[in-house]
Amino acid sequence: MPAGFWIKALDEDDLQDVCRVEQTVFPREAWSEVMLHEELIGPFRVYVGVFDENNQMVGYAGTMHSPETAEIMTIGVIPEARGHGLGKAMTQALINASRILRTDSIFLEVRERNQVAQTLYEEMGFEEISRRPRYYHNPTEDAVIMRLLLDY
Repeated sequence: MPAGFWIKALDEDDLQDVCRVEQTVFPREAWSEVMLHEELIGPFRVYVGVFDENNQMVGYAGTMHSPETAEIMTIGVIPEARGHGLGKAMTQALINASRILRTDSIFLEVRERNQVAQTLYEEMGFEEISRRPRYYHNPTEDAVIMRLLLDY
């Protein structure tokens, strides 16, 4: 974890912080408070948050697990905290949780224009396996589907 930051598993007590980060990172496509609450308490979910030295949440990420696979549902870091490797740290935490749960593979979707994220995921071993045309809106663009195969 980069100096000055710490990470923890999230639960419903962190809902307001998650909502604040969600609104900051995804203002046009933010999930509702109800949706975020369901994610935090839902079965087969793992969510982590990153906090700064003032104990303010600056990012969060989460996965949904099935017996064989996991899907990264979201990863977000507020603009002021970007560039410190926090997205990578949270992704690695989710990968580690997936390994503990003996997941075979992890999937994610990323905007086709988000080259920074795609490069990060490729460096972590994810590979593009398909695309969903016009999946995202504001602006409309394809979703790049990526997968990481876990070996044991």
